[in-house]
Amino acid sequence: MNTLCKLLVTCWLLVSFLFSGMGIVSGQNEAGKTFEIKSTTTVMKISSNGGRIVSFRCGSIEMLTQSSEHENFGSTFWTAPQSDWGWPPLAILDEKEYKVENLGDLLKMTSKPDPKSGFQIEKTWKLNANQSIQIEYLIRNISGSPKSVGPWEVTRVPCGGFAFYPSGGEGKVPESSLKPDLQTEEINWVSIDKNPIHENLKLYSTAKEGWLAYVFNGFLFVKQFPDTKPENYSPHQGEVEIYADKNKGYVELENQGAYQLLQPGESLLYAENWFLISIPEPIKVKPGNLILSELVRHQLGIRKQSQD
Repeated sequence: MNTLCKLLVTCWLLVSFLFSGMGIVSGQNEAGKTFEIKSTTTVMKISSNGGRIVSFRCGSIEMLTQSSEHENFGSTFWTAPQSDWGWPPLAILDEKEYKVENLGDLLKMTSKPDPKSGFQIEKTWKLNANQSIQIEYLIRNISGSPKSVGPWEVTRVPCGGFAFYPSGGEGKVPESSLKPDLQTEEINWVSIDKNPIHENLKLYSTAKEGWLAYVFNGFLFVKQFPDTKPENYSPHQGEVEIYADKNKGYVELENQGAYQLLQPGESLLYAENWFLISIPEPIKVKPGNLILSELVRHQLGIRKQSQD
């Protein structure tokens, strides 16, 4: 077994340990009713306000921006495209109280019907057999007419790390003001330092393989989602988007699914898996290190020739 394979197996064992065991624990704080999906050392906390993920951490290492750091915090879910609703996000779907159902090993939250958009959103969380946390988003058309919509997850993380994902090549996406720092073996790398910039920046990109990763404080946070072809993107959106706040209060890791026409009463489902991987010390934590992308592919079961 070569060095890379040994490292991959080590990471797999570490992840299995981090996510072993699960319980759903309820509580309440300024974010409203909260529910924790707990493993031995990893905790995901979800608020009933907006069905928002407000924490994803291992020990003291927090991967999500907190409400004490910025008004835009945690991980939320929007309907795409943004041109349908502008700004701010639709309150009923983004921040108002969701109905909560604790179904043993499954946590479910449902918004109230939103008459402004004509949609209702359901969210569920559970632990998968492969030890990832599965999140499913359902958008239902509760209006009396056909409506087109796409799923859009927006995850705010602290600055001071770097993101990477597989490039999808050419495709019609909006012009980006935020650019990748480099591309190696078709992997795009985007560094996010903590230095304020003169304006907010946004990256719009095609992608492939269906994943987006962020390295921060020795951990690798991976979001896995269905790969979407460029012809199925929502108008004026990309499959992967990264938004950098000019004050560097946070950065958004965004992924979007296929734009679909829903008849009245119809719904679409968008399923994801979240992983949190402790990076072994022998691995150099820097943009462009392909061992990091191989770690992701190994965890997701994606066959790709390794680069030693």
